[in-house]
Amino acid sequence: MESVVKSADRVVTVLTALAATPTGLSFTDLLNKLGLPRSSLHGLLQTLIQSNMVVYDADSKIYHFGPKIWELSMAYYHRIHLVPVAWPYLQRLRDKFDQTVQMGILEGSEILYVAKVESSLPLQLVSHVGSRLPAYATGLGKALLATLDAKTLESEWKQMEYQRFTENTLGSFEDLLSAIALSREQGFAMDHGEYSADVRCLAYPILGFQNRGIGAISVSLPVEFFTPALLNELSGELQHIGHLISTRVGSAEPDAWRKLPNLSLPVRASLL
Repeated sequence: MESVVKSADRVVTVLTALAATPTGLSFTDLLNKLGLPRSSLHGLLQTLIQSNMVVYDADSKIYHFGPKIWELSMAYYHRIHLVPVAWPYLQRLRDKFDQTVQMGILEGSEILYVAKVESSLPLQLVSHVGSRLPAYATGLGKALLATLDAKTLESEWKQMEYQRFTENTLGSFEDLLSAIALSREQGFAMDHGEYSADVRCLAYPILGFQNRGIGAISVSLPVEFFTPALLNELSGELQHIGHLISTRVGSAEPDAWRKLPNLSLPVRASLL
């Protein structure tokens, strides 16, 4: 464990040194600044080059930050700016339907709620800003999971324990994949009372740089208000607002998540 920590610390040291010198540094410069063994520094630089964290200009013999640093920086930038950018759109969605609007981000296997615009109608939700719920049991979570590729879903979600909160909660990985396929087909994700039985929720993912899912927005309403006519109107406006926010935070194709291939599983019928 000690050698792994030491290697990680040295990587941070190399990147910090390059960050402090925008014009780049030679191998000798890095060697003198960091005081690392020559062989260790060479190995670290080769690893960073292979991962595109660092690039090497053979003509000038200078090392610079690589495109992967830019990619990670933009992902972080868009994430921390997501709520202020999205806030007026969330209010617009609430004002049009007078239903509760929320925003969440994916943190491991959970949805972290980062924004909420309350309805004037009496609706008690267990979620609030700062709370976490299992992603597979929420509309926001399923919307964001629909932005992940099959390999990621299988490696991170196949062996998970799917706790049942209501009779509609997804109970298996196969159920989750079917729900994701349906979300991509219809253009939004649904929570059919899967955490709170008396609540229905529509959700749409927000894509950022390189069309990666960075958040999701949702509209929640009491089950007694949920009709096919309202579903159609809500879904159209939710998609429209989702596109506007995604474009603002760097997505070139806000609907790119719908084009991801599904695994060969039957699509579960939509529930009203």
